[in-house]
Amino acid sequence: MSINKIKPDYPTARYFRIVFSVCVCLVASMMISSLLFGGEGHYTYRAAMPLFALGLLFPFFAIFALLVAGLFYWLDLRAHRSAGISSKRSLLITIVLALGLLTGYANVRIGAVFIFLLLYWLMTGRVAGQAGWSIRDFRRNKWDEKAYPIVMTVLLVLAVASAPWGNFGSELPIVPGTPAFQIKYEHKMNSDIARALRRFPNPQSCLQLGADATRRDDLALMNWDQISTTGEAEVCMFRLLHEWGGVANATSWLEAQGFRVGKNFSSNNPNEERDGKLRVTGTWSIKQNGPRYPTTGVIRRILSAVPYGMGVNATYSANGKELLYLETSFSTL
Repeated sequence: MSINKIKPDYPTARYFRIVFSVCVCLVASMMISSLLFGGEGHYTYRAAMPLFALGLLFPFFAIFALLVAGLFYWLDLRAHRSAGISSKRSLLITIVLALGLLTGYANVRIGAVFIFLLLYWLMTGRVAGQAGWSIRDFRRNKWDEKAYPIVMTVLLVLAVASAPWGNFGSELPIVPGTPAFQIKYEHKMNSDIARALRRFPNPQSCLQLGADATRRDDLALMNWDQISTTGEAEVCMFRLLHEWGGVANATSWLEAQGFRVGKNFSSNNPNEERDGKLRVTGTWSIKQNGPRYPTTGVIRRILSAVPYGMGVNATYSANGKELLYLETSFSTL
């Protein structure tokens, strides 16, 4: 029987069922994606972070879920009542929407998009054009309906394989570069940093076009437009700040990047750790200025603005002459 000949009853409750399905799939996909690609931190922290974000952005999430549910409900109705939008059209529209959400390839969110689409297909089958629970009728599905989960699965696998926020690919050979990049804790080395070390092997690669790493003043001209991940930011800041000078010069470089340095954690008064190392801290208000990075991609800017602050910790040797580590952190409620 052709799917367009099916004429099921669509009461109001049908829409709310789709709303429920969309909400469940959104939350589940965000938690799974954060757990897989969320980078450092205990697995319980990574899985719970999306819940905190949803709490902060609940009105936005509710509106977004209602709009997505409305779109899927419309596709569902049209796929059954009109030959103008068949399951093939629904498949095409869904892939276009997915590619749209990937504008600026938002790292951890890439996996969330594909996981969401797969979960939704398994729960309701609306996007695949089936009357319900498509996975149960997989053998009887048309070729394009079978292609839907296969395509989404392949894309998800690619997202997992290339996810810079997670530990996938952390077995990549580490190339410290010049100056040699160091991390304070070995377990924090992940594929994001490994890829960043290869992309930015020296200070020159981190500078704006026309800047020269051999000129000291140019070391302050970091090219933030090419920074898209935490690892890239840490590697480039380390490369340039290391060449800028010792702890006595840290404040001037951080302030040149727009960071605010407090009196108690500045070059004049660095924080002295128990082992004698000296630490200078700079902060960036995401709430007031937007994310320091990424600087391109509308979706990336919106989703990366969930934290309200970013911090940079530069740790120097006890004599203050050598930069040992540089780490970033984000503040949330």
